[in-house]
Amino acid sequence: MRRVVVASTLDGEKSIRNHRTHIAGLAAYAMRHGHPLDPVKVLTTDLIDEYIRIGMPGAGDHVRAERRRRLLALARTVNPGPTTPANLAPIAHRAVKPPYTPRERAVYFRVAGVQPTAILARDLSAVVGLGAGAGLDSLDIRYLRVGHIEDQGEPGLTVHVPGPRPRVVPVRACAAALVRAAVAGRGAEELVLGQQVDRRNIAARIADRAALYNVPRIEQSRLRATWLADLMTDPVPIGLLLRAAGLQSARTLVDLQPYLAPWLEFKGLGAGASLRGGAR
Repeated sequence: MRRVVVASTLDGEKSIRNHRTHIAGLAAYAMRHGHPLDPVKVLTTDLIDEYIRIGMPGAGDHVRAERRRRLLALARTVNPGPTTPANLAPIAHRAVKPPYTPRERAVYFRVAGVQPTAILARDLSAVVGLGAGAGLDSLDIRYLRVGHIEDQGEPGLTVHVPGPRPRVVPVRACAAALVRAAVAGRGAEELVLGQQVDRRNIAARIADRAALYNVPRIEQSRLRATWLADLMTDPVPIGLLLRAAGLQSARTLVDLQPYLAPWLEFKGLGAGASLRGGAR
């Protein structure tokens, strides 16, 4: 922290004291996720945005925006360069990616297991199975090891998601075979995808290498949205859904609502019987 303050343009006891809280929060997040406490590695736009997005789950929008503004201003002074752009863009609501339809999901389930090599089939099975079957995104998968996936036999599989949004997620039955294929015969300490925890966009790189046979490109965010759409059209309490998804609010679910028609049709859910309920 001293190195950051000395290298910054902070002036005055009150300003330094206020910034210590922001710096300490970012440093604690960096330590928890294996980043070296070096200003060059920590004071970057990517890590600051990741911390604000994931590492402050209980903070309001104003608090998060203010902390991001101050940390990025520090980064511009202490660590200028390509990792800290001069123009600070405001925090924007991330538009949700539409889910795949049930028909598209079925195609991806089939394609995952018929890749040119066994390794690619294994990796793509993990990407598709964990995305559409357990709602894991690329950040969740980055930290996931084989031992985090618990196979309980007949009851199914459970993923103990590590990383910034730890949670426990049962794998949807339709994706269980893919997830089992992805971890079969592997050591508990192996990363499910890749070799290094600090690698980025590993799921996207696997999707880029996949032989998809004229099928549209696989996107991890859309696989996660597909899992959400599947749950939203099943009788799952919203509290359980939010907890399994690692969501702090239902905003994402609201944004997915316009895309649910194919899933409602797939499950034979019409407004009449579903909304009328039983006599009680």
